[in-house]
Amino acid sequence: MIRMTLFLLLLLLRLSATPLFFNRKEHLWHENLETIIETRHLPNITIISTGGTIAGVANSSETTTSYRSGTLGITEVIKDIRGNLENVANIHVDQFLNIDSLEINSSLAVRISHRIGREVLNPCTQGIVLTLGTDLMSEVATLLSLTIESNKPVVLTGAIRPHTARSADGPGNIIAAVTTATGRSSRSHEVVIVMQDKILAPWGTKKENDRFLPGPGSWLGDIRDSEPFFRRPFGHCAPLKIDISGLDPGVPLPTVEILHAYQDFPPSFVATAIAGGAEGLVLVGYGDGYWPSSSAQQIRDLLLETDIVTVFANAGQSEWARRK
Repeated sequence: MIRMTLFLLLLLLRLSATPLFFNRKEHLWHENLETIIETRHLPNITIISTGGTIAGVANSSETTTSYRSGTLGITEVIKDIRGNLENVANIHVDQFLNIDSLEINSSLAVRISHRIGREVLNPCTQGIVLTLGTDLMSEVATLLSLTIESNKPVVLTGAIRPHTARSADGPGNIIAAVTTATGRSSRSHEVVIVMQDKILAPWGTKKENDRFLPGPGSWLGDIRDSEPFFRRPFGHCAPLKIDISGLDPGVPLPTVEILHAYQDFPPSFVATAIAGGAEGLVLVGYGDGYWPSSSAQQIRDLLLETDIVTVFANAGQSEWARRK
C-alpha cells in the first residue's frame, strides 16, 4: 500500500507539469513480435516478459532459493508448454526486459505502462500477459490498473520458484494466465494477477512469505484445471484513470520521501526531507494514521509553511491532503 501510494504520488506530481499526448505512430503490430503459436481461429495473446524468478536459473534442479532472476528468455520459458497453449491462443512474445523486479524503478515502471498501453490499442490483440518478478507484482499491477484504460484483459503472472527447479511453478502460471486472458469474463476485471491458482485484483493484494494474499474484495476467482472461474461478474476497477502516455521515462519523477511514525519521532526529519528537495511526503502513522501529539503540531507547522503534497497513510488506507 505504501509503495503504491508513492507510485501514485509521483505520477500526480509529474502530471501536474507535463503536457500529455499519445502518438499513434508508435502502434506496435504483431508482425513486429515473435510469433510462437498461430492458428487463425484462436484469439491473439501477447506475452510481454520483463524477467523475474519465472525466468530464473539455479545451479541445480533442487535449488529454489539461490538463483539468478531474469536469465532465460520468454521463448525458452514457454518452450515446454507450447503443446498446452496451441489450442488456447495464438501466442506472440516480446522480451521487453529481463531483470529482477526489485530493479524496476519509477522510470522502468512508466516504460512498462507505456508498452502495455500501446499493446491494448493494437486491434490484433485480444489479451495481454505480463510476466515479471513477484516482489513488485502487486505494485506494478496497481500502477497498470490506474494508467491502462481498456476492456482487454491484462493478466500479470510470475513464479515463486525458478524455471530450472524441479517444482517450477512458472509454466503452469503462464498457462493459467493465458487462459484467463482469452476469457470473455476477464474483460470486466481490467488488470488482474494470476498466481497460485487465484485470480486477484491488485488493490490490497500483497506478497507475504511467498504467498499472495488478497485485499478486501480482491479475490476475484480461482484457477481450476488451468481454467478461470470468477466468483463475481465484476471486479474492482480503478477509482480514477491517469493518462501518463506523455511522460518521458528518461526524466526523473519528483522526489517523494516516506517517513514512519515511532516513539520520539523527531520533526526535524520532516524538515530535512523538505530541505533536501522532496516534493511530496508520505507520513505513515499509527493505527488509522495518527501521530503522537509531541511531534504532530510541529509537523503541521512545517507543512503549513510549504506547498508540499502530503499523504497521511497506514497499512490499510490513505488520505490525500494538501497543506499550505
